Amino acid sequence: MAILLAILTVHWVNAFAQLYFAVLAALACLLLSGVAKDVKGLRLITGLQGADRLAIWIVLVALGVIGYLHNANTWTVDGAFNRPQDLAFWRTELILSISLAAPLIHWIAGILFPAAIVMDGKRFATEFALYVNFSGIALVLWTGEAAISMSALGAALALVVLAELTLFASL
Repeated sequence: MAILLAILTVHWVNAFAQLYFAVLAALACLLLSGVAKDVKGLRLITGLQGADRLAIWIVLVALGVIGYLHNANTWTVDGAFNRPQDLAFWRTELILSISLAAPLIHWIAGILFPAAIVMDGKRFATEFALYVNFSGIALVLWTGEAAISMSALGAALALVVLAELTLFASL
């Protein structure tokens, strides 16, 4: 249900505001500044393990790519929702939304029920990688389109970057 709501919400928005990207950049700067062990007030960030820090990077990069693809696409109003004009951008955005929402829901469940669900950065990265791979393959098979275009190539490059981050987290 949360994945469906995330996808529907994205289709209500014509474009992400610049504030969205500014907040992502500020969070990335905060995460980078947390590498220094002597920064006071950043104990939550400085205490993170490498895999947990990388999981946060995966979330920030995925949210940035989702926002970029959404803004790069042309959207036309179709009733209550917006219809995408570039389907390659939209499919990549859809895959990333699903791939990010599922492990985030699992992470939230781990916070609510810590005795029953163990979720760390490495597990988050592994789940994200599985959802990216299976969502992408399922979408290609479902639509029957496996042709390569410049848009599809750009979308594939974004997925490659996220896959590399995920592989690095699993080492």
